[in-house]
Amino acid sequence: MDSNLLLLKAQIENRKKALLNDNGLISLTNLLESHFQEIVNSCREFRERIFTPMTTIMLFIKQVLNPDKSCQKAVSDFVAEQLKQGFKHIPSSNTGPYSKARQRLPEEMVKTLVKMTAEEIEKKVGTAWKAYGREIKVVDGTTVKMADTKANQESFPQHWEQKMGVGFPIARLLVVMSLTVGTVINYALAAYEGKGTGEQSLLRKMEDGIKTNDIVLGDRNFPDYFFMADLQALGADGIFKGHAQRHYDFRKGEKLGKKDHIACWKKPQRPTWMDEKTYKCYPSELKVREFKVAGAIYVTTFLNSKRYVKRELAEIYKLRWQIEINLRNIKDTMNMEMLSCKSPEMIKKEIGIHFLAFNFIKILIAEASQRSGHNPRKISFKGAVQLLNSFMPYFISGCLKDNKKMYEQMLSLIVKNIIGNRPGRVEPRKIKQRGSLFKFLNKPRYIEKNKLEKEVSKRIAKYAGA
Repeated sequence: MDSNLLLLKAQIENRKKALLNDNGLISLTNLLESHFQEIVNSCREFRERIFTPMTTIMLFIKQVLNPDKSCQKAVSDFVAEQLKQGFKHIPSSNTGPYSKARQRLPEEMVKTLVKMTAEEIEKKVGTAWKAYGREIKVVDGTTVKMADTKANQESFPQHWEQKMGVGFPIARLLVVMSLTVGTVINYALAAYEGKGTGEQSLLRKMEDGIKTNDIVLGDRNFPDYFFMADLQALGADGIFKGHAQRHYDFRKGEKLGKKDHIACWKKPQRPTWMDEKTYKCYPSELKVREFKVAGAIYVTTFLNSKRYVKRELAEIYKLRWQIEINLRNIKDTMNMEMLSCKSPEMIKKEIGIHFLAFNFIKILIAEASQRSGHNPRKISFKGAVQLLNSFMPYFISGCLKDNKKMYEQMLSLIVKNIIGNRPGRVEPRKIKQRGSLFKFLNKPRYIEKNKLEKEVSKRIAKYAGA
């Protein structure tokens, strides 16, 4: 092997250890060192290259965390790092090799890393951040847009109400997230519309993200008969808002208190997506607790009203809003609202890298919170991203001893970015900044371009004749 390549490989390992200190109980180094190579090898074999899988993933993570998300920026930073380290053979600033390295990354590997980081961190946190000493997980969906290419349009068609050539491809995304630390545990991607693209369908593809003894939170779209039965069979519990189309009669069933009872749900007819054998495995009746707090109706599998008071359950359900905040952080702070990759395969990797980067930031917040005694849900995500982006160049160029000191300082600064408590804050849903003077594009771009070219040609002909 080339001596410079050996030196580069050793430098990558040293940089990884310097950047990710492993002194804490919650450590990125421990997570990556213990499983990363195993996950890479299980996908396929990789040749020795400058852009190794580890280097490519770390550059990809830095790329999605950076306000300038271009590949040119990522490669330029990498070249500058090599110059700083004193390498004789500096890689080209051409983005081609890095782009090919991103394409070589298996999408399955990226998704496995997302799951691994979330699952490993669950084992290391105590019960102080949990409800009833149990892991809290929340399920919710969102949408993302992407570059308007032919390949993306075929896999993720734009909204049917938009004219072709005017809208952007759109995808539905369902996320299972841990509220204990805030990490993404699992996710599923599908087209925005069509058979098998609903949130219930996507959830059935990744129920492995929910385990025994978990507490699952979700909006009123999720508590149907089969999902509630699956939770009870698994030994997990759920708290959901009641569906608006279901009738809740608190005069019937086993009365537990005022506006609080155990209802008996009858098994509905077999849905088209379920086979007959699976359908017969479900019980003919299902006991579900329904209660009302502050005008809102909830359904839950917590049947013991003495141990699980309804107001406490309603307070736990309020934590569901954290996934809305986390998804906003991913889409706004990390700019995942509009994806830039040109093919569906790269779109899936880009989403996975966003979630992996998000998990890394949440793990940093968790480590800082564990050391200081803070609740990680009270720490600013954007503040942590800004700190990491500011510290990153010094981590890369510093020695191991200095990096350990800077790492400790960064963790102490992260917990100082507490989210402000602003009770009674009321703001109009209006903006002060005026919009752009440009009109919206309501026809395909090539039509508008041809129109402009004809106008320019007429003007040239007019002035030439004069």
